[in-house]
Amino acid sequence: MKFILNSYNTLLHRHNVLAKKSYASNPGYTVVKEDLAKHFNKDINCIALKSVKGSFGSSEFIIEASIYDSSENL
Repeated sequence: MKFILNSYNTLLHRHNVLAKKSYASNPGYTVVKEDLAKHFNKDINCIALKSVKGSFGSSEFIIEASIYDSSENL
């Protein structure tokens, strides 16, 4: 996973992430959430996906998400 943007918002207690990753086929939201949870060592419930966009004929997907410190901040 290659991060294009990874910034931390102290007011909302979350990471704003824009990343690029290759998948063999179209990943579902659950697969992307699991990958982000493993990378950030967070619970899957702390991740809010905004979008998973892919281009036709390409195996790379652009992921936009927010990773919260805890589910209470969500």
